[in-house]
Amino acid sequence: MDRQAIIQVETISKHYGANNALRKVSFQVNQGELFGITGSDGAGKTTLLKLLKGQGVPDEGFIMVLDYDVYSEIEKLRQHSKLFMHSTSHIDKITVREALEVFQKLNESSDNVNAVLKCFGLLPYVDSIVKNLSVELRQRTLLATSMIYNPSIIFLDEPTTGLDPEAKREYWSLLSELKVQGKTIIIISHDMSEIQCHCDRVGVMKEGRLVVCDSPKKLIDQLPRVGHTMEAVYMFYAVGSEGGFES
Repeated sequence: MDRQAIIQVETISKHYGANNALRKVSFQVNQGELFGITGSDGAGKTTLLKLLKGQGVPDEGFIMVLDYDVYSEIEKLRQHSKLFMHSTSHIDKITVREALEVFQKLNESSDNVNAVLKCFGLLPYVDSIVKNLSVELRQRTLLATSMIYNPSIIFLDEPTTGLDPEAKREYWSLLSELKVQGKTIIIISHDMSEIQCHCDRVGVMKEGRLVVCDSPKKLIDQLPRVGHTMEAVYMFYAVGSEGGFES
């Protein structure tokens, strides 16, 4: 594994019958990086994220996280480093305070629950059932539990979908704070303005392939014709028929 890489993906493929969900995908994610994954519906993003989390086995290739094979050494990996998945399903039926206390016990954390609740603007909702909250507040609660849980890597799948512009700004501010703390964040998003503003690098997928991967600025600068936004990058690589490369 590259010395700076926390995740190394090597030529992974995944097939579901005749559907080639992933085709020889390779890339790495570095420690403390905010890495974006984008592409049109059916491009393979969700399948890729599941494999990164150890939820399934590729038909070809391998994934290393902190020098552990995600499939053959998953228990060792879990003991060494926590992975945080984007889902509120496991805390939906309890209150906001209870959710943070559950993760505090799991992590044997000394973090003050009230301080975290205040940091994430959740003090007025401590006795509210998580599933009854707005989309914005559920997302905030999930990030708050991640702070208590103190994971090395955080996986997020379209976390700002359904949020208004102000809520999106607040959410990204919270993500930026986690990144400052050294967390590695992998996020799937279709919001090109978010990716352009916040991601260190982004991989664009099309038909199961990673067709390009670089910083938003470099991807924009490398467009073969005029284009000054990630939206133009998305249209060229994820939607258009123009080339890319198999990674």
